[in-house]
Amino acid sequence: MTEDINLRFEHLKEKMIDPKFQKNKGLSNEVGYWIFDYPANQELEVRKKIAKIKDSALASRVNLKVFDIYNVMMTLLKDQKKYTGTDPIPILEEIEKNQGFDVLIAQINNILEMSENNNLIVQYIKDRLPEKCIVFIVGLGKTYPIIRAHKILNTMHQVLDKNPVVLFYPGNYDEKSLRAFGEVKDQNYYRAFRLD
Repeated sequence: MTEDINLRFEHLKEKMIDPKFQKNKGLSNEVGYWIFDYPANQELEVRKKIAKIKDSALASRVNLKVFDIYNVMMTLLKDQKKYTGTDPIPILEEIEKNQGFDVLIAQINNILEMSENNNLIVQYIKDRLPEKCIVFIVGLGKTYPIIRAHKILNTMHQVLDKNPVVLFYPGNYDEKSLRAFGEVKDQNYYRAFRLD
Protein backbone atom coordinates (compact mmCIF):
# COMPACT_ATOMS: atom_id res chain seq x y z
CA MET A 1 0.00 0.00 0.00
CA THR A 2 2.97 2.36 0.57
CA GLU A 3 3.79 2.06 -3.13
CA ASP A 4 0.20 3.00 -3.92
CA ILE A 5 0.53 6.15 -1.77
CA ASN A 6 3.79 6.99 -3.54
CA LEU A 7 2.14 6.67 -6.95
CA ARG A 8 -0.84 8.73 -5.84
CA PHE A 9 1.44 11.53 -4.61
CA GLU A 10 3.27 11.50 -7.94
CA HIS A 11 -0.10 11.80 -9.67
CA LEU A 12 -1.03 14.67 -7.34
CA LYS A 13 2.17 16.55 -8.24
CA GLU A 14 1.42 16.04 -11.94
CA LYS A 15 -2.07 17.45 -11.39
CA MET A 16 -0.69 20.46 -9.53
CA ILE A 17 1.36 21.59 -12.54
CA ASP A 18 -1.52 21.09 -14.99
CA PRO A 19 -2.88 24.55 -15.97
CA LYS A 20 -6.41 23.10 -16.23
CA PHE A 21 -6.20 21.92 -12.62
CA GLN A 22 -4.83 25.26 -11.44
CA LYS A 23 -7.69 27.13 -13.13
CA ASN A 24 -10.46 24.63 -12.27
CA LYS A 25 -11.06 23.96 -15.97
CA GLY A 26 -12.53 20.86 -17.56
CA LEU A 27 -14.73 19.91 -14.63
CA SER A 28 -18.18 20.37 -16.24
CA ASN A 29 -18.74 23.59 -14.30
CA GLU A 30 -18.12 21.80 -11.00
CA VAL A 31 -16.11 23.44 -8.24
CA GLY A 32 -12.54 22.09 -8.18
CA TYR A 33 -12.72 20.14 -4.95
CA TRP A 34 -10.67 16.98 -4.69
CA ILE A 35 -10.41 14.37 -1.97
CA PHE A 36 -7.19 12.47 -1.45
CA ASP A 37 -8.35 9.59 0.72
CA TYR A 38 -5.90 7.20 2.32
CA PRO A 39 -5.80 4.46 4.97
CA ALA A 40 -5.63 6.04 8.43
CA ASN A 41 -2.64 3.85 9.31
CA GLN A 42 -0.65 5.78 6.68
CA GLU A 43 -1.28 9.15 8.37
CA LEU A 44 2.37 9.75 9.30
CA GLU A 45 3.58 8.86 5.80
CA VAL A 46 0.98 11.21 4.27
CA ARG A 47 2.03 14.03 6.62
CA LYS A 48 5.68 13.59 5.58
CA LYS A 49 4.78 13.66 1.90
CA ILE A 50 2.63 16.78 2.31
CA ALA A 51 5.46 18.49 4.22
CA LYS A 52 7.88 17.56 1.45
CA ILE A 53 5.58 19.06 -1.20
CA LYS A 54 5.00 22.16 0.96
CA ASP A 55 8.76 22.75 1.17
CA SER A 56 9.42 22.11 -2.52
CA ALA A 57 9.95 24.42 -5.48
CA LEU A 58 6.65 23.11 -6.83
CA ALA A 59 4.81 24.66 -3.88
CA SER A 60 6.27 28.07 -4.68
CA ARG A 61 5.54 27.70 -8.38
CA VAL A 62 1.85 26.91 -7.85
CA ASN A 63 1.45 29.09 -4.75
CA LEU A 64 0.44 26.20 -2.47
CA LYS A 65 -1.39 27.09 0.74
CA VAL A 66 -1.74 24.37 3.40
CA PHE A 67 -4.28 24.65 6.21
CA ASP A 68 -4.24 22.21 9.12
CA ILE A 69 -7.84 22.19 10.35
CA TYR A 70 -6.78 21.22 13.87
CA ASN A 71 -4.43 24.22 14.08
CA VAL A 72 -7.08 26.50 12.57
CA MET A 73 -9.66 25.26 15.09
CA MET A 74 -7.32 25.81 18.06
CA THR A 75 -6.32 29.28 16.81
CA LEU A 76 -9.96 30.28 16.43
CA LEU A 77 -10.90 28.93 19.86
CA LYS A 78 -8.01 30.77 21.51
CA ASP A 79 -8.91 33.96 19.59
CA GLN A 80 -12.32 33.95 21.27
CA LYS A 81 -10.63 35.47 24.33
CA LYS A 82 -10.26 38.73 22.36
CA TYR A 83 -14.04 38.93 21.96
CA THR A 84 -15.31 37.49 25.22
CA GLY A 85 -12.49 38.34 27.61
CA THR A 86 -12.43 34.70 28.68
CA ASP A 87 -10.22 31.87 27.47
CA PRO A 88 -12.67 29.22 26.26
CA ILE A 89 -10.25 26.28 26.52
CA PRO A 90 -10.61 25.74 30.32
CA ILE A 91 -14.38 26.19 29.97
CA LEU A 92 -14.49 23.59 27.19
CA GLU A 93 -12.42 21.21 29.31
CA GLU A 94 -14.98 21.59 32.12
CA ILE A 95 -17.86 21.03 29.72
CA GLU A 96 -16.31 17.78 28.53
CA LYS A 97 -15.60 16.66 32.09
CA ASN A 98 -19.06 17.49 33.46
CA GLN A 99 -21.40 17.18 30.47
CA GLY A 100 -19.66 14.79 28.10
CA PHE A 101 -18.04 14.74 24.70
CA ASP A 102 -21.25 15.23 22.69
CA VAL A 103 -21.96 18.52 24.49
CA LEU A 104 -18.34 19.58 23.93
CA ILE A 105 -18.68 18.89 20.20
CA ALA A 106 -21.88 20.96 20.05
CA GLN A 107 -20.26 23.87 21.92
CA ILE A 108 -17.18 23.95 19.69
CA ASN A 109 -19.38 23.82 16.58
CA ASN A 110 -21.44 26.71 17.99
CA ILE A 111 -18.34 28.80 18.72
CA LEU A 112 -16.99 28.15 15.21
CA GLU A 113 -20.44 28.83 13.66
CA MET A 114 -20.19 25.55 11.74
CA SER A 115 -23.85 25.63 10.70
CA GLU A 116 -23.22 28.86 8.77
CA ASN A 117 -21.99 28.87 5.17
CA ASN A 118 -19.33 31.44 6.01
CA ASN A 119 -18.31 29.82 9.31
CA LEU A 120 -15.16 30.86 11.16
CA ILE A 121 -13.02 28.11 9.62
CA VAL A 122 -14.07 29.07 6.08
CA GLN A 123 -13.53 32.77 6.89
CA TYR A 124 -10.09 32.03 8.32
CA ILE A 125 -9.03 30.18 5.18
CA LYS A 126 -10.64 32.66 2.78
CA ASP A 127 -8.93 35.62 4.49
CA ARG A 128 -5.53 34.01 3.94
CA LEU A 129 -5.82 33.08 0.28
CA PRO A 130 -4.32 35.01 -2.60
CA GLU A 131 -6.31 35.15 -5.82
CA LYS A 132 -4.40 32.30 -7.47
CA CYS A 133 -3.27 29.32 -5.43
CA ILE A 134 -3.82 25.65 -4.73
CA VAL A 135 -5.27 24.82 -1.31
CA PHE A 136 -4.46 21.73 0.75
CA ILE A 137 -6.73 20.98 3.71
CA VAL A 138 -5.10 18.61 6.22
CA GLY A 139 -5.54 17.58 9.84
CA LEU A 140 -9.11 16.32 9.68
CA GLY A 141 -8.18 13.09 11.44
CA LYS A 142 -6.99 15.15 14.41
CA THR A 143 -10.33 16.96 14.70
CA TYR A 144 -12.70 14.05 14.11
CA PRO A 145 -15.50 13.88 15.29
CA ILE A 146 -15.51 17.52 16.40
CA ILE A 147 -15.07 18.88 12.87
CA ARG A 148 -16.40 16.72 10.06
CA ALA A 149 -15.08 16.71 6.49
CA HIS A 150 -18.52 17.03 4.91
CA LYS A 151 -19.22 20.10 7.07
CA ILE A 152 -16.05 21.80 5.83
CA LEU A 153 -16.67 20.87 2.20
CA ASN A 154 -20.38 21.74 2.16
CA THR A 155 -19.78 25.21 3.53
CA MET A 156 -16.46 25.96 1.84
CA HIS A 157 -17.59 25.31 -1.73
CA GLN A 158 -20.16 28.10 -1.41
CA VAL A 159 -17.46 30.63 -0.56
CA LEU A 160 -14.25 29.35 -2.18
CA ASP A 161 -14.85 28.50 -5.81
CA LYS A 162 -11.89 29.91 -7.75
CA ASN A 163 -9.05 27.83 -6.32
CA PRO A 164 -8.59 24.07 -6.51
CA VAL A 165 -8.92 22.52 -3.05
CA VAL A 166 -7.42 19.15 -2.10
CA LEU A 167 -8.73 17.70 1.15
CA PHE A 168 -6.62 14.92 2.64
CA TYR A 169 -8.96 12.42 4.26
CA PRO A 170 -7.97 9.52 6.53
CA GLY A 171 -10.60 7.09 5.37
CA ASN A 172 -12.46 6.24 2.18
CA TYR A 173 -14.24 8.35 -0.40
CA ASP A 174 -16.12 6.78 -3.31
CA GLU A 175 -17.52 10.03 -4.79
CA LYS A 176 -20.77 9.34 -2.94
CA SER A 177 -19.88 9.17 0.73
CA LEU A 178 -17.05 9.63 3.18
CA ARG A 179 -16.03 6.91 5.65
CA ALA A 180 -13.79 8.26 8.41
CA PHE A 181 -10.92 5.87 9.14
CA GLY A 182 -12.50 3.48 6.63
CA GLU A 183 -15.15 2.49 9.17
CA VAL A 184 -17.44 5.28 10.34
CA LYS A 185 -19.77 6.69 7.70
CA ASP A 186 -19.26 10.44 7.96
CA GLN A 187 -21.90 11.77 5.56
CA ASN A 188 -22.85 11.72 1.93
CA TYR A 189 -20.88 14.15 -0.19
CA TYR A 190 -21.09 14.32 -3.97
CA ARG A 191 -19.37 17.53 -5.07
CA ALA A 192 -15.73 16.46 -4.88
CA PHE A 193 -13.65 14.34 -7.19
CA ARG A 194 -11.50 11.54 -5.84
CA LEU A 195 -7.79 11.96 -6.54
CA ASP A 196 -6.48 8.59 -7.71
